[in-house]
Amino acid sequence: MPSLTLLRGALTGQRFSFSGAVVVGRGTLADIRLDDTSVSRRHAELRPAGDGWQVNDLGSANGTLCDDAAVTSPHTLTEGCELAFGDVRVRFDIAPAEQAAGLPFPRLIARMDLLARVAGLAARRDDPASLAAEALALAAATFDGVTAAIVYTHAGPRGLAAFASHGDADTADMTCATASLRHVHGFAGPVAALTDTPGARGHVLAAPIVLAGETLGTLVVQATPSDAFTTGDDAIAKALATSLASLLGAHRDAHPERRVAERDLQLARRVQQHFLPANLPALDGYAFAERYVPARVVGGDHLDVFRFADDRLGVLIADVAGKAVSAALVMARLGMAVRLLGAQSPGPADLLVSLNTLLGEELEPGMFVTAQVLALSAADGHLEIANAGHPAPLHRRRDGLVSSVPVEAGAPLGASARTTFPVLTATLEPGSAWLLYTDGLDEAANPQGDRFGLERAIATISPTVGAAAMLDALDTALAGFVGGATAADDLTLFVVERVST
Repeated sequence: MPSLTLLRGALTGQRFSFSGAVVVGRGTLADIRLDDTSVSRRHAELRPAGDGWQVNDLGSANGTLCDDAAVTSPHTLTEGCELAFGDVRVRFDIAPAEQAAGLPFPRLIARMDLLARVAGLAARRDDPASLAAEALALAAATFDGVTAAIVYTHAGPRGLAAFASHGDADTADMTCATASLRHVHGFAGPVAALTDTPGARGHVLAAPIVLAGETLGTLVVQATPSDAFTTGDDAIAKALATSLASLLGAHRDAHPERRVAERDLQLARRVQQHFLPANLPALDGYAFAERYVPARVVGGDHLDVFRFADDRLGVLIADVAGKAVSAALVMARLGMAVRLLGAQSPGPADLLVSLNTLLGEELEPGMFVTAQVLALSAADGHLEIANAGHPAPLHRRRDGLVSSVPVEAGAPLGASARTTFPVLTATLEPGSAWLLYTDGLDEAANPQGDRFGLERAIATISPTVGAAAMLDALDTALAGFVGGATAADDLTLFVVERVST
């Protein structure tokens, strides 16, 4: 199995493993996610070619390099070659899975017995979830000090859902499950090494569950003793996941309509990527950052960057009422309209009036879209913002004070045929930033139903400096707060910062 290993930055050494064609890019819709502003949303593609692998640039803003040579057409990769996606540098490797070694003979026999017994479960015709739970119980009995063992299946891009569990599932670290999806060869070791979380305690055995090149879920076994798992147990994790794959496959095949629907949604997810900005704007004296995280496979939020008729930079953020497919269809229609009308509009309010007229004729009764349009004059930092029922942005001043921008809400798009939209003008001072967001930020909920809220968002971004740092801090805070709860709303964030001079 091939892998990419990060060579620079805070996550140096992190490895992304894959088994089929993958898109490398920025944001959750990429197969291999590199959240760096120099990386385009769909930056490059790696795919098998004969007995080897090739990389192809997908029209990225900052280009793709292989051993410092520009990739202008499909390029064959060699073992150990160095790739650069914008400013992010990685090493490409194809290496066999490590073998368990150095174990005392009785422990080695116990592991081999575990693999044999779990492999035999697939021959039984019992409920797949029950068989998976039995496999987890066998694993817990084999390793010392196991606190939780869980098989997760996909529950949308933002999270995973438990398919079967053993022990205290509430103590499981969801970040381990998410991180394990990148280690096709399995992982065995400290939680901190897997999740890059300083001070994290416990040890984990984990591997993605892959069937015929499709990732169905992931296996996570957590334990407290430091010697519960050895470095060679990553191969054991992979073998366990391989056996569990047949159980998840049997569960899926019992519902063939779900499999067809899942494939259709995955195709829709890739199509939706093309309606989002491929690259962040490049303006001297300004920095930008964005996140787009749908609650389901496809989402109803929209984000676009364009130029107005007077060449000001335009940003639109929107939230379609509803989720999943119906909202995604409206989002796609909105995206096409913005690209058609944005360059013809003199300013934010005029664009919202045009969009309101268009959507008012097409939306079903009860459907509406909240939206916000921003215009930026790069020369002097002058901002003009028009609002259509959308949450007001947050303004972070140079001294760290954060407040809500006092723009009136107005009526959502599609709610009324005759509507004017509130407009606010302001100046973005050097060292300050605006955060535009959808309600997936403040309404994100934890398993107890508590909401993240604007107060937590303000406290999170107040001490941060820089557009990218603001969103990284929000990512960390949201993940810690939400935990294993299923996302209820799409989340879109956009930061425009005027760099200090």
